[in-house]
Amino acid sequence: MNIFILIISVLLFIQLSECTLSPPKDRNTKKNKGKVETKESPIEQDVFSRLLVVKNPKTHDIIRKSGYYFSNTTRRRFSGEVLGYITPWNNNGLEVSKIFHGKFTMLSPVWLAFSEGNASTYKLSTYDVQKKWLKEIKAANNRSHYVKTNDIIELYSDTKRQLSLISALTDTAKNFHFDGYVLEIWNQFVLTGVDAQIVVTVIQFIAHQLKNNNLDTILAVPPSRGDQFDQLSPYLKAFSLMTYDYSSIQRPGPNSPIDWVRECVELLVPEESPKRAQILLGLNFYGYNYTPEGGKAILGSEYLKILESSNEKIQWDDNSKEHFFVAKLSGGSGIIFYPTLYSILHRLDLAAELGTGISIWELGQGLHYFYDLL
Repeated sequence: MNIFILIISVLLFIQLSECTLSPPKDRNTKKNKGKVETKESPIEQDVFSRLLVVKNPKTHDIIRKSGYYFSNTTRRRFSGEVLGYITPWNNNGLEVSKIFHGKFTMLSPVWLAFSEGNASTYKLSTYDVQKKWLKEIKAANNRSHYVKTNDIIELYSDTKRQLSLISALTDTAKNFHFDGYVLEIWNQFVLTGVDAQIVVTVIQFIAHQLKNNNLDTILAVPPSRGDQFDQLSPYLKAFSLMTYDYSSIQRPGPNSPIDWVRECVELLVPEESPKRAQILLGLNFYGYNYTPEGGKAILGSEYLKILESSNEKIQWDDNSKEHFFVAKLSGGSGIIFYPTLYSILHRLDLAAELGTGISIWELGQGLHYFYDLL
């Protein structure tokens, strides 16, 4: 019997996504080093009333005012689906999800993984599951609100193993009261040379079985892959489109040029159609600091620290619709690309124009006043 071995590698996924999916190194030793103390609290005006959504933002406004957010955190401006990702190595995301729970229709904590090996049965590792957070989130919402879980699996195309996999997924969902799963499997299959139709068939099987158990499936998909949309869309609740990481340390530049984002959506669904509502256009709430040595991904707290240490003016790139600035610091220079209210608004307007929802990677990485836009 020929058995196709379909492997999803945690290491491979981290490599593909650079620093955005992996835990930050030395997070304990550097936790408070040079931290910018910013106040975070609700106020009676949103970012529009405060005149902060501008093409030419002032550095001191970002540093001093980014922690203040509109007190009505259940008011929504964006009418489409909103999926927010949360990672176990960034606990700030859990707190953000509780404060702004009314802004999201779905939340996906990246908690679950299947153990490696050749065991005949699958068992999910659930040690990262935050039961207290799940209870608080569900209690805070009096409307339909999905809580989904992201998993990375090692799957063999064997019927008994697939059934074991479904059993593990459904049992875990029942135990923790999940509403479904986000699967991040496409990149690994494609890059290991597995035939795309095999991948489609496996995804269809998983999604169909989960649907039979009243569980939804969202598939995370890379940009510039549109040829399997029609085959998969009947089985899935949504496609989480990873429209970020356009540039890299090897090729510095904007994280998510807006024309490229549009092209990625139109590649999946070329014509205006209700089908586009299944697409969750990806927004990055992290940035990059490109340096002569290479650089790295940066979070909001790091961004504020660099802003405070640098007196350079923030510039607007009209082609990509992103802000950047050149930081000249004691430790060396760097080009910083990080989202702003103005750049995020452009992408939300694009999502509304195209008829898509959005997905945010990830909630613990941004600035509190970003959520006034949602």
